[in-house]
Amino acid sequence: MKWYVTLLLGLSVNAVVPSVATAKTGAYIIHPDRTVPASDDEKNDVELVLCYSFSVKGQNTGTTFLVELPQTIADKQKILSIECTPKPTRKFERNGNSYAEFLFNNGANQFTVVVTIKAELYRYDLSTARRKHSKGTKRPDELKDFLKNEHYIDKDDPQIRNVAAGISAKTETEIVRKIYNYVIDNMEYVVQGEKDLGAAEALKKKKGDCCEYSDLFVALCRAKNIPARVVTGYTERFDKVSAKHHWVEVYLQPYGWVPFDASWGDVDIEWIRNNYFDHMRPVYLYLSNIRNDKTLYNNHFFAYIYYSKGITIEDTVRFIKQPNHHKSGRGD
Repeated sequence: MKWYVTLLLGLSVNAVVPSVATAKTGAYIIHPDRTVPASDDEKNDVELVLCYSFSVKGQNTGTTFLVELPQTIADKQKILSIECTPKPTRKFERNGNSYAEFLFNNGANQFTVVVTIKAELYRYDLSTARRKHSKGTKRPDELKDFLKNEHYIDKDDPQIRNVAAGISAKTETEIVRKIYNYVIDNMEYVVQGEKDLGAAEALKKKKGDCCEYSDLFVALCRAKNIPARVVTGYTERFDKVSAKHHWVEVYLQPYGWVPFDASWGDVDIEWIRNNYFDHMRPVYLYLSNIRNDKTLYNNHFFAYIYYSKGITIEDTVRFIKQPNHHKSGRGD
């Protein structure tokens, strides 16, 4: 029997060949609410239900499903509970991330995994970091991975370096602000589709979704020798747009890792754009800051391997409104 491998992000399945897999590693479709400024809410209770329904063609002699799970992060989120149905074969941590693994080898052609997450999300942004923290004390060797050139983050690309060379300011924070504005001024938000562009191609085409915005933002920061990373996670919303999202974190002295979201800041109204650089709502549920996650075969959110003639999956992400839900949250 041939070994068929599929690694999936989002709702689309890539063509597969034995022992080889490629998949979109960027964000799912997120189009920001471009009319509402950031909220001053400090905490947000959320409940999130992830549902993955599999349909196998032919005999299912084995399917392995991996899903990434959120963890408590100081100042940003507290995970209250995670319930999985069925029970995972195992849970494990690797490279700072948490995963649940499910094995299906009983011949069933239809099976479903449901993950329910309850969490407290805390507002954390540049203004919060300025008010609460002064902790930027990491040694350079602890940050080197967030300064390197890597797949999709083409910080050594000549054009990226050329743009970065033209950005200057007296402080790192002001350099990051100029990078934030450059990305917004030079990118058009469009649904990118199945293939990530990466930073260099995004700069060339000047369009993309939140993944391209984030890759370009991070590449320009790294080209300026400022540690930065792409964050994968979910943003609370109650419309029909997917909650899957990408934003960035930049390591700023003396605050440590500070989040920014250029795709949600991409508005024509200048004061809203400027406000969103400093203020972000407590609607961000963090999963990972690894852009190319080897555990998920360079995917985000989840991946699977199967042994059969074919397989399809439908995944949904649904936030459940809480009784004390803040009135100003995105998607309301």
